[in-house]
Amino acid sequence: MKGFATRIVLSMVFALAGPVCAESADARAMLSQMSAAIRSLDYQGSFAYQHAGRVDTLRVFHAGGAVERERLISLNGPRSEVIRNGRNVTCIQPDGSATVYVNGSGRGLLPLVPDASSRPLGDQYDVSISGSDRVAGYLADIVDVTPRDAFRYGYRLWLDQGTRLLLRSTVLDSEKRVLEQFMFVSLEIGKLPDETELVPGQRELKTTAAAASDEAELRGASEWRVNKPPTGFALVSARRSGLAEKPTEHLVYSDGLASVSIYIEPRNENAADMTTMAGRGTLNIYTYTEGDLRYTVLGDVPVATVTAMARSIGRNTQPRAESR
Repeated sequence: MKGFATRIVLSMVFALAGPVCAESADARAMLSQMSAAIRSLDYQGSFAYQHAGRVDTLRVFHAGGAVERERLISLNGPRSEVIRNGRNVTCIQPDGSATVYVNGSGRGLLPLVPDASSRPLGDQYDVSISGSDRVAGYLADIVDVTPRDAFRYGYRLWLDQGTRLLLRSTVLDSEKRVLEQFMFVSLEIGKLPDETELVPGQRELKTTAAAASDEAELRGASEWRVNKPPTGFALVSARRSGLAEKPTEHLVYSDGLASVSIYIEPRNENAADMTTMAGRGTLNIYTYTEGDLRYTVLGDVPVATVTAMARSIGRNTQPRAESR
């Protein structure tokens, strides 16, 4: 009788556990579908973006495909625009001046989109479907991405039930307080923008080109490493500037959603020994000098993360790498 009772209890446990695991798997799959939808779909709409103690309203036009094209226009405050054509980005200021630069990451213009495509999402987050809602007239599934420690932010994401396009995103700290958020208030999914909606509104621009990045991927090991990164963060990119005598190294660590950039560069001769910590919204930056070098660690991660990484930077014992 006792064995029978035990089997009944175990059957109930497995019956309850099964749907939870399936839900987690479905929710994780939704993150990948979200990343693909943002890149591939045609859409246009307006959204509100709450950040740094203010609320901005913007309009976006997006043409998906192998070479994405999109345009972002401010609707309140001084008029400004950002136009992206693949990796080429043009930022237009209210006075008509424009700066063109190359976006090495290939990220889009929508804010607060977790990067769920750089590497597999590990065990540092609990991912679940927490309900449904309506955003900008579309039915959405709500996906909660909850960190298991204080080294990363959490997300609550509203994904269109049909296309998995991100309709709303909220970034939360460890106390579940909202740090930043954006939400579409009007949206047309599947509508290809007109050509005139993907180019600058002003015909004549005072355009300048930003200094081209001379970074190149390293072949082999980097000269530097983070000896004890927070659990889950791994090196995904290592680049070095083309300057042979005083090179700058740029390392990128990711946990599958959050990423942290680390720059090791020559110290300015007149710079004083100092350590600074700065933050704005979800972005935190830790900078310090040591010897003849300057170290900068930054990312959309908590202060604890950039601090831990900055204090753990050391020389790599592996052979020096070459750039390519």
